[in-house]
Amino acid sequence: MNHPVGTEIEATAQWLEEHAASGAANVLRRVARQRDQARDREDYTVDRAHRYRLAWRSARRRAGRHAAGVTELSRQLAELEYLFNGQARPSAQPVQEVYRENALMRIDLARFQNLVERAGWMPDSEPRRLWRWRNGWWELAYRKRNPKDGYPDSGWYLWGPVEGCFGEWTARQKADATIDADRLITEHLTVQAEAER
Repeated sequence: MNHPVGTEIEATAQWLEEHAASGAANVLRRVARQRDQARDREDYTVDRAHRYRLAWRSARRRAGRHAAGVTELSRQLAELEYLFNGQARPSAQPVQEVYRENALMRIDLARFQNLVERAGWMPDSEPRRLWRWRNGWWELAYRKRNPKDGYPDSGWYLWGPVEGCFGEWTARQKADATIDADRLITEHLTVQAEAER
């Protein structure tokens, strides 16, 4: 018979109850349940982050294949029109279809970027490296102290697609670094938006 807290823990709890320690048995079962719930939450978070990363890579590959196919078809159409008419003339229908496909892909990409931005910091396959999407990919990585390479202190450094954000030190601990990195990203994006106005 399977118990939700595990066979060994349930056997220990039953032994405690037989020896007049029902309070300890209840505490043991409650701690085991809390441990299992924490593991489930952690597994769910890791799976969700991994799913977003895989979806992003898949969308990029599909977009690349689609663009290559459209380019090849446009080239073939131009060659055929040149052969039949003696001159290249764009056809209205395929161009409208390409515009429609591009618009749908932009909508899908915007939806995906919104989901990825809400996901927060996602772990990379390499240890001590995190990624986040906010109007471009931001990287948060741990570096050891090495002044020659531009790392004056050991800790987490932030890189991003915005000018002026290249290897910016955030904090020593990962939790503090993610909070500080979110603040720095917001500052960089507001400065960039004001500069574009």
